[in-house]
Amino acid sequence: MNSLFADPAEHAPMIVETATRSDVGLRMASGEWIELDRLPLSFEAVDGETIARLSGTAVAAMVTGRVMRAAQTFFEVPSRGAAKAPTAARTRSATRALGNVLERKTITAYMDRETQLMRILYKEIVLRFKAQVPAKVRSAILRDSGLTLHLRNPMIPDQMILSDTALRHPGEELIRLAARLSALDEVAFAAPNFVSQFRRSAAASNAPSSKQWHLRLVGAGKAWEITRGKRAITIAVLDDGVDAEHPELRGNLLRNPDPDESRDLCGRDFYLPDDDVDHFNPRPKRFRAPFELMSGNDIHGTCCAGIAVGRGPRAYGIAPNCRLLPVKIFHADDLASESQVADAIRYAAAFADVISCSWGGAKSPDIEFALQDARRFGRKGRGAVVVCATGNEARSRIDYPASDPNAIAVGASTDADELADYSNRGPQVCVVAPSNGGTRAIFTTDVSTPGRGFNIGDTAAGGADGLFTNDFGGTSAATPLVAGLCGLMLSLKPEMTAEDVRAALIAGTKKIGPASAYKANGHSNKFGYGRIDAAKAVAQLKASKAKPKKPEPNK
Repeated sequence: MNSLFADPAEHAPMIVETATRSDVGLRMASGEWIELDRLPLSFEAVDGETIARLSGTAVAAMVTGRVMRAAQTFFEVPSRGAAKAPTAARTRSATRALGNVLERKTITAYMDRETQLMRILYKEIVLRFKAQVPAKVRSAILRDSGLTLHLRNPMIPDQMILSDTALRHPGEELIRLAARLSALDEVAFAAPNFVSQFRRSAAASNAPSSKQWHLRLVGAGKAWEITRGKRAITIAVLDDGVDAEHPELRGNLLRNPDPDESRDLCGRDFYLPDDDVDHFNPRPKRFRAPFELMSGNDIHGTCCAGIAVGRGPRAYGIAPNCRLLPVKIFHADDLASESQVADAIRYAAAFADVISCSWGGAKSPDIEFALQDARRFGRKGRGAVVVCATGNEARSRIDYPASDPNAIAVGASTDADELADYSNRGPQVCVVAPSNGGTRAIFTTDVSTPGRGFNIGDTAAGGADGLFTNDFGGTSAATPLVAGLCGLMLSLKPEMTAEDVRAALIAGTKKIGPASAYKANGHSNKFGYGRIDAAKAVAQLKASKAKPKKPEPNK
């Protein structure tokens, strides 16, 4: 893929230090300091295999396997399947690898203090220079850091991954080095290249759907009298993969999104490196019994895609005529590379108009800058519209990246127009949209592979063919509904900027819940500016004669 985001602007604000913070953490572009707590992680060679041991935390039993798979995927640890040699040779190979990762303690694990999500680190830092820094100065900074250039970002010329090849900065030393680099005037951001835990934002439900009540509630039928979406508008779903063969999704796939890459047939898998044979396959790949549970299975993204752009006739999305770009960033619950998630956002912004993210993770400078890139360079400078789930923890703090100012944060309401009790609350909530939590859940597309998906072939779960589920929900379901509505609005007025879309979305909401929940400015920490109303939003936009502002030229 050619460079798509040339010459990014210098937009790292002044850093404000605090005297009480720990020096083990990372600095966001906003100046916020993210605290990290060390987790006790060790590796052992057992019968020719490398085994991860994580202790001292309540989630240790749950995540130990994920740490091992992450080490095998992203770091220099031999995998179980890779060794074809006899056991003795495998043992020697594992021992040699462990000589690096154990004796020199170069793989370390941390708990993000705010989110309680795990992040593991090997030997890499992601660094981005400000645009006008001379080459000589860049070379001097890299030389003084003691790091070597591992990979230049193909989409951001000023961004690169640096490697501590000599293993001189293990663990916290590498984190502190990244912090020192990030404080340099010439550097936009620098952060450890963590492989991290993310949450997909579906909430459990025991309330089967009476088909697509959510579309009726938001007035989709009235909106469709004006537009059902246009093929020129694409909605990207960043998730654990989308079933590209599903009969109600395949007709909407954006084919060959990147004209400069012949292997890019219908999206990518950013969990895998671009030299992996499966990088250009964005379909679900990871399945583990019990196959109807989200844990261990790639069954989340297909449901989200159907809510946004399902073609029907059994499960319509709210924008059934818009295109779909699947972008895979997760393999079920396994830890994912933050830098690759960030690049997935940049890729989606290059080829899609709206980006739907039904997941959350720890705050990351690279993802923060990717959202800025999407706003600044997406849609030829008008800005890609990024829609994110607030999360399902029933707390007064919303997930990241929904909390980022460049995202539209979406909470969940119920079929009774009440706030879903699990939906996170906070000042960044923009709107809410219907999901489960009341008497009904969401009916949508499911993985079509027999015996896989939320519905593994049960009439009561959505149909004996297993192509649909009637029990999807959470802010995961609310988010693609809003993303699809943004697609409808852009189909009507494609010249709108991302900020125009946000304003039109807010103007087209319906206030639900008690009046006392809203402030004088019309905002509520529970409901945002209200529950989306597709009929109202699309009708108002059609009647509006206001001309959107022209995007400023990128400098």
